[in-house]
Amino acid sequence: MNDQSGSAGARLSIGYVPGVQPDKWLTRWRERNPDVQITARRAADPRAELARSAGEDGFDVIFFREPEDAPRSAPPGLLRVPLYTETMAVLAGKDHELGAFDVLGAADLDGERWLDALDAVAATPEEVSAAVDLVAAGVGLLVLPLPYARSLSRRDIVVRPFDGVPATRMGIAWAPEREGDALIDEFVGIVRGRTAATTRGAGEQPREKRTAREKTAAKARARAERGTRPAERGTSPVRGKRRR
Repeated sequence: MNDQSGSAGARLSIGYVPGVQPDKWLTRWRERNPDVQITARRAADPRAELARSAGEDGFDVIFFREPEDAPRSAPPGLLRVPLYTETMAVLAGKDHELGAFDVLGAADLDGERWLDALDAVAATPEEVSAAVDLVAAGVGLLVLPLPYARSLSRRDIVVRPFDGVPATRMGIAWAPEREGDALIDEFVGIVRGRTAATTRGAGEQPREKRTAREKTAAKARARAERGTRPAERGTSPVRGKRRR
């Protein structure tokens, strides 16, 4: 094990893509490990700055975006824990009528003009900004992960959750050479919700947080297995309807 937790001058550097808000995890880290400095910085591709050894310049841990259907195995050159699936969003000019609705589906926007699809995983912040400029100018609509869209803080666009399109997923990763690093293990545990009173047991497997939709589907399957019917008031709105 590469245990750096007791080293003099120990520190942890976190890299994250646009749309991630790491403040709550940094706060918990500082509460539990006041003697270990932690810093965080946004980067277009934090994988390119991944540190391979403790004390090396670069990020010790990174948050990165990947397609929801990406293989469950870690990408080459990384140790990775999948975290959560991101809600997607549609972006339009601030005066577009979709601003009157809370959630939209693909059928709601038939006939609308769309910009060329933008790969939120691979696109640079400059490419995203240029596309959003076109949205604000009324050229067409655009789809982005909702956290990314909200992080833009643009007053000239409207952003609404969008169902029925391929989603993205957030993961947390670090270099294979850092496997067993106590500081990294501690931070990953904080992100996954482990409290100061718990420890990671040997052989514990990473568990991905389920979305609200996945939880609803699981409950429906459980009811079906018991032979019961869901209460009418618990049903969800029909997909494809604009919901105020």
